[in-house]
Amino acid sequence: MPGAKDEEVFRTAVRHWSDGNFSGVLALLADNIVHNVNVDALQIPWVSSAVGKPEVSARLKLIADTFIINAFIVESLVRERDEIRASVLGYHRHRKTGERLDVKVRFRVRVRDGLIVRIDEFLDAAYVGAFERFVRYLEQSAQEAGLSLP
Repeated sequence: MPGAKDEEVFRTAVRHWSDGNFSGVLALLADNIVHNVNVDALQIPWVSSAVGKPEVSARLKLIADTFIINAFIVESLVRERDEIRASVLGYHRHRKTGERLDVKVRFRVRVRDGLIVRIDEFLDAAYVGAFERFVRYLEQSAQEAGLSLP
């Protein structure tokens, strides 16, 4: 069963992400980390699965480049058997369009030797897919109107 130290590793990673401390998050990831995302099939780059620290790092960088992270807050956390289950509230603003994306993300996380070795991430597929389509529509409309987005 995960202990309080494992829980603290996850809470620290969430706090680093919320604070924009990208290197702090990476320092808590194992080299062979597995990050599975349930909406991978939607083919939205910022919600894709990744294996290994370089791939996970690239995915996290894409999220940080796509969104301003206003807050990432642990709502609930439960230790069970060999993993941590958590609900995290994420408050984001899309950098180009300014649109808000507020989500509840559910995680199953495994920690070994003070590093996160596995993350299973669960998002509302319909909501995330609709947001991505809306943002693409806004970007395309701005481009067609000759407007430049940041």
